[in-house]
Amino acid sequence: MSIHWQAWHADVARQAQADGRCVLLFLVADWCVPCGEMERATFGDRELAGFIADHVVPVKIDVEAQPELATRFGRGGWPTTLVLAGPDDVVTSGTWFGPDELLAALRLAERRMRGESPVDPGATADGGDEGAAPRGRQPSGRLDESILPAVEDALLSHFDERHGGFGGGPKFPHPEAIDFAILRHAGRADPRLHAVIEKTLTHMAESPLRDHVDGGFFRYASERDWRRPHTEKRLEVQAGLLRNYLEAGQLMQRADFLDLAGEIADAMLRDFRDEQTGLFHASLDPDDEYYALDAAGRRTRKGPRRDGRFLADANARAVSALLKAGCVLRRQDLTDVAVAIVDSLLDRLWRRGRGMFHYDDGSGPKLPGRLRDQAETARAVLHVLQYTADRRYVGVLDDLLERIASDHATAGGDFADRDVVAGQRPLPRNDTAINESSAAAEVLLRGALCTGRSSLAELARRALAVHTTDFRRYGYGMAAFGRSVELVLHPPLHILVVGAERDQRTLSLLASASETYLPSRVVQHLDPVDDEGHLRRLGLPIRDEPAVYVCLLRDWAEHRDPHTLPAALLSANGRRLAH
Repeated sequence: MSIHWQAWHADVARQAQADGRCVLLFLVADWCVPCGEMERATFGDRELAGFIADHVVPVKIDVEAQPELATRFGRGGWPTTLVLAGPDDVVTSGTWFGPDELLAALRLAERRMRGESPVDPGATADGGDEGAAPRGRQPSGRLDESILPAVEDALLSHFDERHGGFGGGPKFPHPEAIDFAILRHAGRADPRLHAVIEKTLTHMAESPLRDHVDGGFFRYASERDWRRPHTEKRLEVQAGLLRNYLEAGQLMQRADFLDLAGEIADAMLRDFRDEQTGLFHASLDPDDEYYALDAAGRRTRKGPRRDGRFLADANARAVSALLKAGCVLRRQDLTDVAVAIVDSLLDRLWRRGRGMFHYDDGSGPKLPGRLRDQAETARAVLHVLQYTADRRYVGVLDDLLERIASDHATAGGDFADRDVVAGQRPLPRNDTAINESSAAAEVLLRGALCTGRSSLAELARRALAVHTTDFRRYGYGMAAFGRSVELVLHPPLHILVVGAERDQRTLSLLASASETYLPSRVVQHLDPVDDEGHLRRLGLPIRDEPAVYVCLLRDWAEHRDPHTLPAALLSANGRRLAH
């Protein structure tokens, strides 16, 4: 007996409830091997299929075709499975379910709909404990210093001390969690976080998760020790790990990590970039036979298929990582490519007054109004301004910040996709929704420093405060939330490079300010002619000779020598953290 899957529509749960049926949501991607395996192994079970036919409305969702539903219902990986006893009653959710486990959940949902099994107020809507925060820390209800240790505790409690990474398997890279660990370790030199960073990145680099022939990393490994990788490659994984290896290499003075970062960047340019559009494909298909070959064998056959979709958020993340790589590794080619990608990305997917569209598959831009696209692109544009001083992008940044503030702020205080805000639908309360709102808050906090618009920072703080009670449900999955809260509690160094854009002295100061490793900073270039009004509002002098001004506790310290600037920045950062 086969499952007769239905398509998603907004009233599916309400109609099912009226018919006395529970709802099964099955979120999949066509490239996802475990999705197909679960469909065969779980939904091929005759008893389960029979129960679904008699009592359940089964809905299958393609997450690539409907990314807004992936944001709303996703549980950290694909497949994602949810069982609903009503529009707002999630009985259980998670990734992989076996037939017996899923059948038990569906029967529980049926009993609950008949009033035979009340909702347990202490239960969570998550099917497992992966990423769950340790109990004991009580929510404060405000943005305070209790939040960062809570995320850190969750990260440490799920750290695999033997193999690195988090949990017992399957093993995903989790670049955001490593990024948060680097941020916290840089401020306190915590040996526990040092172990998390070094052991995880070292084991991944040595394991089959890394493609030791072509470079780059696969999406995840089936085993706890990083063996049996699922051989799909995702652009966002490469971008996240490129940032991890760059920052860990700088912080720990690991030349091998920096070398690996260069290898990842080269693999991204070679394997993911589309020659016609200049953009990156979102993924490469899994191909176990190809990746089992050595370099000579791979040259005899065609490589894995590219997916043909150019996603705004993934391309923006790649731009940010490549810009950092170009600066840290002193490779102008990476910087040039990153700027070229931004130009193509904005040309194809940005419309002034409307913001970013989500993707282009060769037939034009599609799906406007996704929050993550606006946030990630705004962050990439901030990084272009930081690393290149190219003023062409100032207007784009202003537009994207305004779109987030005007189109994506909800009545409840946080941020969401534009259709959620406009339709006043209930907000999704899951890890993806919180992290996307946090990403928007982070870019508004940084944008507020650059533009002087304090209202942006206030919106960001308000959005983060919304989740001071519910973020603990998702443990180390809240690393992006923690990073944004850290910006509120410990504002980044604001480093202003003032000088003519084409003056080589300006560019040398900008490179020195950007290359020096700091856990949190905003580097901004201002032209003494074009930005005279802004400089006067800040109380800074108008001079012909380029200079750097470092803001600490609202006091500006002036520096002119690019060679002594790194030491001055490190000293200022130490004083920042002390306060």
